[in-house]
Amino acid sequence: MKKSFAFASLFLSLLCIESYAQAIRETIDPIFYKAAQKNIGYPIGAIRGSVYGRLYASFEVDNKGAVKNVNLIYPLVSKKISHLLGFEAEIVGGLSKTPHLNNVSEGKYILPIAFVYKNIYYGDENYPTNRISEDYFSKDFQFLKEIQITARSDQYRMLRPFSGIPPASRQIVEY
Repeated sequence: MKKSFAFASLFLSLLCIESYAQAIRETIDPIFYKAAQKNIGYPIGAIRGSVYGRLYASFEVDNKGAVKNVNLIYPLVSKKISHLLGFEAEIVGGLSKTPHLNNVSEGKYILPIAFVYKNIYYGDENYPTNRISEDYFSKDFQFLKEIQITARSDQYRMLRPFSGIPPASRQIVEY
């Protein structure tokens, strides 16, 4: 009888701890995700190049709720390619504009961002398949839920050379 009571008590305490942790994450998520989706746009360079992909950004939230130290951690691309496509500048700029977040626990976070590209000329929607390596997983960082930023191939059509037809879609990978 004592063993079953001890087991039941342990189970209930673990359940309460998990639901409390989930409640904390839920207070973080809606505020932050709305601000992040509003502030991060699909870069024009990536739209013109028909490039899509899942990128991971790390950042810190201080005790006042300010987002700082925003970095693109995966995939790692050369500075030249990064400048041409514009993903890193868009992510760093967008997350840096996030207003001070109330009720957000300070710490380090990783935000997956899926840049989804719909190439209407070829009739396909490209959802990124790349994932972060397990080397990046750390106890110091809390992974957040993925946000999705979408674009269509008919955006900025007038900036395409010659025919206006977009190139075939391709996913950004580490190189």
